[in-house]
Amino acid sequence: METRVLRLGHPLWARAQDLAGPVLAWAVWGAMTAATILFIQQYARNIPYMDDFMLVSVMSGHEPVSLRWTWAQHNEHRPVISRLILAGLHRFIDKDFRVGMYFNVGLLSAAAVSMLLLARKLRGYTSVTDAVLPLSILNLGQAENLLISFSLNLILTAWISVELISLASLAGRRSGWRLALRFGLFLVLLPLCGGSGLVMLPPLVLWLAGYVAWGWWSGREPGGAARAIGLWCLMACSAVVALYLSGYSKPPYMPAAPSLAAAASTTLEYLSLVVCPNVPGYWRPAGLTVVLLIAATLLRLAVVGLRAPGERPQAVGLIAVILSMLSAAAAVGLSRSGLGPGFGLTGRYIPISAPLLSALYVAWLAYGPAPARWVVHAGLLALVCLAVPANTEFGLRCGDYKRSVYLQVERGLEAGVPASQLMSQAGPLFPWKPKYVYECFKMLKAARIGKFKYFVDDRVAAAPEASTAVR
Repeated sequence: METRVLRLGHPLWARAQDLAGPVLAWAVWGAMTAATILFIQQYARNIPYMDDFMLVSVMSGHEPVSLRWTWAQHNEHRPVISRLILAGLHRFIDKDFRVGMYFNVGLLSAAAVSMLLLARKLRGYTSVTDAVLPLSILNLGQAENLLISFSLNLILTAWISVELISLASLAGRRSGWRLALRFGLFLVLLPLCGGSGLVMLPPLVLWLAGYVAWGWWSGREPGGAARAIGLWCLMACSAVVALYLSGYSKPPYMPAAPSLAAAASTTLEYLSLVVCPNVPGYWRPAGLTVVLLIAATLLRLAVVGLRAPGERPQAVGLIAVILSMLSAAAAVGLSRSGLGPGFGLTGRYIPISAPLLSALYVAWLAYGPAPARWVVHAGLLALVCLAVPANTEFGLRCGDYKRSVYLQVERGLEAGVPASQLMSQAGPLFPWKPKYVYECFKMLKAARIGKFKYFVDDRVAAAPEASTAVR
């Protein structure tokens, strides 16, 4: 029997090459989406952890969804949009903290899809290296965010960042008023996601203002409708920022940066998360690699903007998006360096750092020379793949720890352990506010949410209700 060998140039070989990119990239997206869903299913419970306690009063019906609750400052954030979404999910879908977690995964998965579709639109086909996009956006290294529904404020910021990358890179293909409207609305929404979105605004506002001003100065695109919409969005964004800062108070437990060197070091830690999260021993070379790549990317985009007027809106738009993400990195460096070395490496920042990789990838895809483009894309894929084992190990370790705490609390609730004893078991859920945890447990019991219907309050046991009490 004759054996057929596929040679280079053979039609079947060419077909296999055409299929390899989309099959691998979309298989990685599907696998990573499934992995994050299964991770929540395996390790999460209907028990609040850390910031999720902020949702208990509304979720249990003890506090209305009011402007006061929605606008209240939490650390440096006013996460208006995420609070409203989570309140709606818990009020109308299910009173289960895992509902918000699954919503977060859905949003991250949608962001990865958006980047894969953008890469295909810019290149004309899907490449094997595009697999780095879902790998960086969806990974178990961000276990802390995956197991806290309140992290929706950071994930919303990440999703908007991804959409801004798409808008900027396709600016020349969209009509002026649609571009101005979508870009402007995202600028209005960013500060309503919290401080992570607020600090990104300056470069983005400058780009939209320049886009509108160019239309007035040139008398051409964008037209009158786009200018009016852009101006309205800029005014609305300014009003939201003014309201955000009105009554704002710096958290007293966040010490100031001890020095510029410390702030720069924490910023470098944060930037290392772009390619090597949860690989602490290599954060310095990883961060410096990202810095060099950012500098090269900005230089390349600047050259394109100067030499190709037709590509200027897209090139300058991508510069603005990258600078906005650098603003977030600098804000982390300044606000967290006072807590000591290593705080820039926390997994909480992985969602908002990941879009920077997508921005760099897209910039070289759109404007990089072929050899440089291949080196950047293959290099990013290699670095992210090398970090996958460490990400997975960290995620599983984090999941095991939290699951052990959840199970201990659940068993205590089912066994009718008195509150005075249960609180010591529940200490890791929110170690800084034991009294607040106790009050939340009482609210969850009153609303009969999950295992909390078995919660035994010592005071109730000591002084039972009168027989005439309303049940």
